[in-house]
Amino acid sequence: MAEIEREEYLFGDLPDAMVKELLNHTLPVAESIHKRIQCLQDHREELRQKAQQAGIICCKTNLDVPREPSVVGIDGSYQVHRLTALDLCAAAAIAVEGTVKEAHRHWPEPHYRIWVDGVPHQGQPTNALRGLMVSMEIELAAVSPHDLVLLDGSFASLIIYINQGVSQLGEVASPLADALREHWESNQLFKKLLELLQSQRTVAVPKFTSHNELVNKAGIQLHKNLMNIDGKTLATLILDPGEYTKPLSLDHPLSSYHLPAPADNKKLNQAMHDLSVVYFRPYAWTAAVRLEIPSAVAHNKSRLAMVLEGIQRQLFSPAVREPYPLFLADQMVKSLGAGIKVAEQVIAQQIAGESIDEETTLLFLQSYRTESGRGDTL
Repeated sequence: MAEIEREEYLFGDLPDAMVKELLNHTLPVAESIHKRIQCLQDHREELRQKAQQAGIICCKTNLDVPREPSVVGIDGSYQVHRLTALDLCAAAAIAVEGTVKEAHRHWPEPHYRIWVDGVPHQGQPTNALRGLMVSMEIELAAVSPHDLVLLDGSFASLIIYINQGVSQLGEVASPLADALREHWESNQLFKKLLELLQSQRTVAVPKFTSHNELVNKAGIQLHKNLMNIDGKTLATLILDPGEYTKPLSLDHPLSSYHLPAPADNKKLNQAMHDLSVVYFRPYAWTAAVRLEIPSAVAHNKSRLAMVLEGIQRQLFSPAVREPYPLFLADQMVKSLGAGIKVAEQVIAQQIAGESIDEETTLLFLQSYRTESGRGDTL
């Protein structure tokens, strides 16, 4: 009975006919997905043999790990609450330490960054907010003293979000533009980004990407029914627990990466070109993890061993599907939306209490849409 009530709650806002049509689609969709998965499993041994012949499958036990590394995970989120008279905007990033905590390490407080303000309706604030969010993530990564710094998402997404935000500084309202401009110019955001791209500590861990370096770089040929498979899925299929792929150069877009002045785009593209990707499957109950690593890690076996050890130790339960500090950071930044809703109510109450025309004031503060991104939705 409770299950029926729960389903009624889930579908409560949908027309009955739509719910029935949705449920009628489940069997053919399930059959289609089953065939896809069965096709993958049928070609497993063939694809694994090709990977072994290409010499790209390695075993982590063959690497010497000097000690358990300290790990930090960094994630961010942004919010746009559309009010009648303005946009209530917020961006935040948080750094969360992994399971190893060394008492002698100096880690400057606070371990988060946040910006919130009321912004007049002007342009599209989302890109600037996303750029501000990423700048906060990069700033936290730069000051984290850990052996391994895990970033949520790909290195390319950092550059894209910064470029989209900084390129629109003249199109959004001044409170938001000024906040991002300060990070870009005064806080030397490009310099910090370049240092991360060349660091021996930084690893980008995207949850999903359609790239497949195992095909495009290692030359593994796929059956025609598997042509659209991504690298993470293929690595999950062919790797045994404890195995990883040798570092492969990243797939890059045909056009070069670009950031506005004062960025040195030649150095930026060289740093991106030097990046590598490693797929690692720590346990039988985990999917392969995609790790984007700088050259300083890819060409140093002791540093690579440190990265793989850190990732494996932070994946200790089937309930945690990404490295633990990234999982915690993601859970924490998801709360930004709830926090801003509370702040919105407090702001409205305070302003209304001081207003001569309370009714009109509340109409100006009426919310009609909420936009969110990164940690709040993914």
